[in-house]
Amino acid sequence: MSVLVVSEKPSVASLLSKVLGANKRNEGYYEGNGYIVSYCIGHLVGLAEPEEYGGVYAEKPWKVENLPIIPQQWKFSVNKSTKKQFDVLKKLINSKEVTEVVNACDCGREGECIFKYVYSAANCKLPIKRLWISSLEESAIKSGMENLRDGAEFDNLYASGLCRAKADYLLGYNLTRLYSAVYRTFLSVGRVQTPTLSMIAERDEKIRNFVKEKYYMVGLQLDDGSAVLENSKFFDIAQAEKIKSDCDGKSATVTEIKREHKTVNPPRLFDLTGLQREANRLYGFTAQNTLNYTQNLYEKYKVVSYPRTDSQYITEDMAATANGIIGIIFSKIPLYAEVDFEPNIERIIKNSAVTDHHGLLPTAELARINIDELPDGERKILLMICNKLLCATADKHEYEAVTATIECGAESLCGGHSFVSKGKTIINDGWKAIERKFKNDDSDENDSNNSLDIAENQTFSNVDCSINEKWTSSPAHYTEDTLLSAMEFAGNSDYEPDSDIEKRGIGTPATRAATIETLIKRGYVERKKKNIVCTEKGANLIKLVPESVKSAALTAQWETKLQKIANGEYSADDFMTEIEDFTRKLVADNSTASGDSNAFCELSVVVGVCPSCGGEVIENSKAYSCGKRCGFVIFKNIAQKAISVDIAKQILEEGRTDKISGFKSKAGNNFEAVLAVMDDFSVGFDFTQNTKIKNKVQRRKK
Repeated sequence: MSVLVVSEKPSVASLLSKVLGANKRNEGYYEGNGYIVSYCIGHLVGLAEPEEYGGVYAEKPWKVENLPIIPQQWKFSVNKSTKKQFDVLKKLINSKEVTEVVNACDCGREGECIFKYVYSAANCKLPIKRLWISSLEESAIKSGMENLRDGAEFDNLYASGLCRAKADYLLGYNLTRLYSAVYRTFLSVGRVQTPTLSMIAERDEKIRNFVKEKYYMVGLQLDDGSAVLENSKFFDIAQAEKIKSDCDGKSATVTEIKREHKTVNPPRLFDLTGLQREANRLYGFTAQNTLNYTQNLYEKYKVVSYPRTDSQYITEDMAATANGIIGIIFSKIPLYAEVDFEPNIERIIKNSAVTDHHGLLPTAELARINIDELPDGERKILLMICNKLLCATADKHEYEAVTATIECGAESLCGGHSFVSKGKTIINDGWKAIERKFKNDDSDENDSNNSLDIAENQTFSNVDCSINEKWTSSPAHYTEDTLLSAMEFAGNSDYEPDSDIEKRGIGTPATRAATIETLIKRGYVERKKKNIVCTEKGANLIKLVPESVKSAALTAQWETKLQKIANGEYSADDFMTEIEDFTRKLVADNSTASGDSNAFCELSVVVGVCPSCGGEVIENSKAYSCGKRCGFVIFKNIAQKAISVDIAKQILEEGRTDKISGFKSKAGNNFEAVLAVMDDFSVGFDFTQNTKIKNKVQRRKK
């Protein structure tokens, strides 16, 4: 008898098999020592495509009258490209030798769905145990296997994940088909991507409409410093010149000195979004880059904890572990050798703020690797996570803030004017010293001494008063850093990390990077250096969709409800009823064109005539496809060969190409072939050199 352990990826299965002693390798699984270890390859099973429900849902081109698509009985389908591995798992699951199944997929909502979809599709009835760990270190795996949890504990998490998938399905498929049919071109609309696009479009619109204005500030030059007129921001230069006239060459007196002891608390540990934001600021990494690097550090090198976390704290029972890791950091990273440091682990402990996973930490495996041998991206991310742990457990940054009020021009007709001079004296550098050492940057004036050598009642004679000319600044374009922040706090900008206010946002730490990449792939936004800006296509789309579809606040409310489903605090059925009703209303209210129904026509490059339906074949980012959505498509990359516009035009005009070289087989061998329109109007290789297809296309054109 054996226990079947199912991981999310082959690499994790390989690691688990070594720890569990399942050393015999077979096709798609390992076995030995009473265990069988197999794996998914991402989503082996998913929600069935609309076409699989048959009837009008399979019709092309898409029609408004065939919407909405709301399945009464949801179906699942096996991914054709990975069916072989599903068949392996199904056979193992139903083997009489297997008595229990362990879900060892990633510890989160997505991992729960990946496993349960396969479990259900294989008609499994065996009891489920859950391996729930935050590290892939050998010790963590062994401890997790010794303390397996009942799979039923995670039923609510699965319900949340399934609701999320169904909601994305209903809104994505219905709205994409609706807007594509109404505006006669492919338009992708989604529950998360469209509100995100709307935020970018709104910011870009503010920048376009911004008109800069000149303003003036008045200041005094003192013996060894300067002072600025309180609340001085004059748009009328006459006002500034009047004050300069009152004060220039006159005496000035210090009337008040205010001293305040201030502290800046250490930062919290990284959650995934925080790590992605800071990596973008420091190194220009995209959110997806950072996720990939961190996932490698977790899976391949096992030197960081589970990446897809939304917590910035640890629990009480982890105090000794965190303290031990800090010791390893000091022994492994010479940068901190001279730092006088006594960690305060209490600062990062908050049991109530840790649900599925704790904040990002290095693991004890750090002691056994050579950091300098890591790839550049992984090395930088690992050092960031190490540094954040040190900063988070270091002393507060303490300083004395000094504010001097200086009166000048009292002898003028309108009386004196109050100027302010500010200084700062650091009392305890605390965590800021560690941060500066990591960044190798001592240039930040906000974190350095700027002592104010000034006394109350001190007088300055014959002062120089000047006017500084400035301009108002436009809003800044979103960067990946600021966009991630906007997505994270879309539901409530007044969120405070240590308050009882519930954090709401668009998407999750695990999905935000993918959302940004999807918008770029669809051609709705683009990267311009570090900025993320809306394209004309994206701006046009946002003008068409109703407020309810692009509302960040509404999407954030749904995300909150999904989290409550995971916590057992909200009904999955109620959530789905809300989404279904919302979908029906959207389809009913937006079934005819609004605004410019030709908004996308001028953005489309027409390549030729569709051989299937006679419509226009339009170039997009990935293919040349029929604008009537009949299903005809010529992909831009076939067998690793780029298909140019000229090649596509020849296919459309003649039904076939001349012989083309540069194709590459799955085995990596180069070959040459003819591309042709087949009998079913697909485009594929024709090695027969027959002319039947060419004649068929010519008849269609006639």
